Amino acid sequence: MSMNTDYTEAAVCRVDDMADGQMKDVRVGDTDVLLARVDGQYYALYPKCAHYQAPLQKGLLNGHRLVCPWHNACFDVRNGHRLEAPAMNGLSTHEVRIEGDQVFVRLTTDKQSMTNPMVAPDEANLETCVIIGSGGAGAFAVEGLREGGFTGRIIMLTLSQEAPYDRPNCSKNYLQGKAPDEWMPLRDEAFYENYGIEIRTNQRVISLDPSTKRIELESGEILAYDQALICPGGKPNVLPIPGVELGNVLSLRTLHDSQKLRKLGQKGKQVVIVGSSFIGLEAAMSLRKLGCDVTVVGQESVPFEKVLGARIGRVMQSWHEKEGIKFQLSRKLERLDGAGVVSAVVLDNGESLPADFVLLGIGVKPQTDFLKGVTLEKDGGVKTDEYLQVADGLFAAGDIVHYPTPDGQQRTEHWKIAGQQGYVAGLNMARLGLARSLLATSGDVVELEPYRSVPFFWSNQQSKRINYIGYGDTFDEIIYEGNPETDEFFLAYYIKNGKVKAVAALKCDKDIIAIRELMQAGHAPSVDAVRSGSNWDEELKKLA
Repeated sequence: MSMNTDYTEAAVCRVDDMADGQMKDVRVGDTDVLLARVDGQYYALYPKCAHYQAPLQKGLLNGHRLVCPWHNACFDVRNGHRLEAPAMNGLSTHEVRIEGDQVFVRLTTDKQSMTNPMVAPDEANLETCVIIGSGGAGAFAVEGLREGGFTGRIIMLTLSQEAPYDRPNCSKNYLQGKAPDEWMPLRDEAFYENYGIEIRTNQRVISLDPSTKRIELESGEILAYDQALICPGGKPNVLPIPGVELGNVLSLRTLHDSQKLRKLGQKGKQVVIVGSSFIGLEAAMSLRKLGCDVTVVGQESVPFEKVLGARIGRVMQSWHEKEGIKFQLSRKLERLDGAGVVSAVVLDNGESLPADFVLLGIGVKPQTDFLKGVTLEKDGGVKTDEYLQVADGLFAAGDIVHYPTPDGQQRTEHWKIAGQQGYVAGLNMARLGLARSLLATSGDVVELEPYRSVPFFWSNQQSKRINYIGYGDTFDEIIYEGNPETDEFFLAYYIKNGKVKAVAALKCDKDIIAIRELMQAGHAPSVDAVRSGSNWDEELKKLA
């Protein structure tokens, strides 16, 4: 898209051309602009999402909330501010004026996006906030802190060698060699320097004790904190079988994991992927595009059966098979063979699969071994309240968190969820800092922000994007709209105890957005409405 710097102005429509809740792309000079109307007011914004440049006109406008069609990033149409992950930046905006019955837009910037308003650090503020982890949760948490008005010291501790980067891309375009290294950082170094965010890489945390508010590092250094956020993510599960210690047996969790796999994959070798998960099959897709001979081994009889159901699972399997990926399902591994480096995978039926390298995609477990005096859940995660607080001055976000929902405590592993939890936790940490100073002067109390977002995740499977919303870990019935076997579009509603708990979709972006917005407003679709084929956009408008 071309952007001018001469601040061109043009009439783009008549005042009565658009109704409230409508938006459309218009041209001002040679520049594309998104025009939206909310509560009788017109707004003009950059027309593509700040995350991956999705056309926002194909998204949905719910009141002042503008939601991206691809990954459900959310923006405030009134000022362009980013409201929800995974976008880091908000949208640039332009001036709108009404003259007679004409709507005029005047270009006021040549920038495509902007950061949300944030405060600068203040050396006089001696309070310290420590973030453990540099994934999506940590990245958004530091911004939530500065957006929330925290001016003290922020320290991010990470095992990674890098500052926060776009981890979901590690199994997609980056692994395929289509995304250069410079695309991967979420922010440049100058951003973190300008906002006083100290990122300390290659740091292993040995212990965190909330009773003393002390953090011990592997180096022996002790850090004191006023508030801390734990968001270390998960560590890959390991197969307890002979040969797992051989060379070229890899996992895919980090940027360096992706780089190793890409280097091996570019040689067009034989690879066995253990696990028919979303990440496993995204990696299978990417390695196949690099020219590898790919075999996927999974314990399930159908990929994704537990999450999406057998019907959709079989369809998705066929997408991969059409691209030459082979499957060995309802199988377990007996051992890995090789002399120093893996050469074969032996299955539980005795069959041996040749392998130049093996990718283990068998899930992760919460990385919480360093916590002292914190009761862990059975899976190693930590339980929080609705504000994502674990204990006094201690918050948690991302893959390790069991957070409250209307259906009980949930733990969900996905990038958007981690980012939004980190952002909310950062805001709450900032507000608690402000509350302490306010209480000392005026006695006022600052309210915290509850985390109540309905989960959303996406997965790219052979150039097809599956979107999923809700909490459907188990289901009694699936109601389909559209035909999954045609590859054209479908909506799948997952029913539990007579209620819609989750929805998966292909090429139904506006429906997914509308249903998620309804769920977040406490108006999840009823089973009767699903069976009758309701228009979810219209149902959402009724709540306005």
